[in-house]
Amino acid sequence: MKRIRPDFYNEFHCIADSCTITCCQEWKIAVDPDTNRKWKKVSAPADVPEQKKNLSAYTEKKDGLRVIQLDSDHRCPFLSENRLCRLVTAYDDKILSETCTTFPREIHRFPCHIEETLMPCCPAVIDLLEQADASQFPDVPTECDTPLFQIRRNILRLLLPASSPVCSVEDYSIEPCSAEICSTEDLLLKIHYILQELYRNDSLDETLIRDYFSADTLSQLSDAIQSIHLPAEDTFFECNELLQDLAVNYQSEKLYCDFLNPIISLSEYISESATDFMHPISFPSLDTGTSLSELWSDFQIRFSEVQPLMLKFLANEIFSDLVTPDSHLEDLLIRIQWIALEYSAIRQSLFLQWLQNNRSTLTYEMVRRTLVIITRMTGYEEEDIRKYLTNSFEALIWDWGYFALILGH
Repeated sequence: MKRIRPDFYNEFHCIADSCTITCCQEWKIAVDPDTNRKWKKVSAPADVPEQKKNLSAYTEKKDGLRVIQLDSDHRCPFLSENRLCRLVTAYDDKILSETCTTFPREIHRFPCHIEETLMPCCPAVIDLLEQADASQFPDVPTECDTPLFQIRRNILRLLLPASSPVCSVEDYSIEPCSAEICSTEDLLLKIHYILQELYRNDSLDETLIRDYFSADTLSQLSDAIQSIHLPAEDTFFECNELLQDLAVNYQSEKLYCDFLNPIISLSEYISESATDFMHPISFPSLDTGTSLSELWSDFQIRFSEVQPLMLKFLANEIFSDLVTPDSHLEDLLIRIQWIALEYSAIRQSLFLQWLQNNRSTLTYEMVRRTLVIITRMTGYEEEDIRKYLTNSFEALIWDWGYFALILGH
């Protein structure tokens, strides 16, 4: 069975003690049944601070899943002070659970091919995306092609038109400079509109997909989107609330405190104090008396400087998660909503950090950390995504107007 993977996949290696955002802290580390059975016969290394009868004794059941029980600092008990795994040091990596062995790799097994991808909740993966001149995502084998893969192929060409080999311009007539003349937000608005239109159709075939992704249709869509007034004020305050909602459970569990507490405090201050987007606002301990409107406009200029990385990040999310085994078109629509929510949370988080740093540049370290933590926070399973959207919004499937509201132009 053929395996396909992004061109940077084989370049990944764990940066271990050089990692500043370790995967051994502040989230669930699953332990599969085979590993747990093996761990019942293995003692903990001598340098583990709290000694228990065997390795399995360091696990617990949480939300129906067996996971490693984190210590009071929300760290894996096997993580040493120098950020190395005590288990690997003592027993080599064969002792690790499946999760620890494979992370951040992700594997999807389709009927006639296998896709291997890298999740962006690892800083080393963000480094690969940043360093790549043009991230390339391969197409599925011809015999495995389906309408859903055809949709993904065209979306990737929209995001990375100059680099993606998945579809030639001659084949689909997509404007080769789409991403250069459209903002990332406008590209996502196009994608969502097309997915909604395809979802409403009774039949889905290659001809219909070609039509919606044709140069003429995309040009008309661009004109229509540009003509729509999307008030920046509405987008800003909606995204401010979305970020607070996303963070509430993590804060209650005291996870990602160093990252979340400062920005959520500032976010809540804005929600409580900002009565007018156009009037100057003062912030405690911050050197500013400028309106949110001006601040948001200034930030957008800074944010545009990291768009090459954001486009590669989004393309990786599309390739990895848009189409999974047993997906239907509704699943693609829900996934693009989740990606848009994720993107909006990243953008809002960066705005708040930029503001806290007295409107200095968006450093690569700041962007990298934000991408990693927000994607860890949004790394839900499909069932949990549906549950979150159902509980948090008026409908599971958003209308285009709301999608446009959280993205803006």
